[in-house]
Amino acid sequence: MMIIDNLKLLAEFRHLADNALIQIFILLVLFDVFTGISKGLLGKQGNSTKGLLGVVKHLLVVLLVIVAYPYMRVMGMSLTANAFVIFYIAVYGISVTENLGQLGLPLPKFVIDRLEKLRESADKGDDVK
Repeated sequence: MMIIDNLKLLAEFRHLADNALIQIFILLVLFDVFTGISKGLLGKQGNSTKGLLGVVKHLLVVLLVIVAYPYMRVMGMSLTANAFVIFYIAVYGISVTENLGQLGLPLPKFVIDRLEKLRESADKGDDVK
């Protein structure tokens, strides 16, 4: 059993706002919410229930990252903590890219091709290669 030093943990929580990975993550979450709402409004598919559930899911992911990241760092798992945040940065980056594409903004062909391949694999239940 590991004993966590509360002062170190408190210091990690205090320095979250200074962490570039956390800042990028938070900005991507906000941008994803913004592009998702824009997509719903411009596509005239606005649904308050769907929107509320989406915001709640985003808040839960943010809460998970903000709470888990300092604990992992205090337990000596800095690489894992960084990988954890980078994973969510990638997920939200893909989501923002999809939203921008669905809003009609031009995307490079290789991005469109890759997103189509991801979508087809997800629909089939296959692994992406």
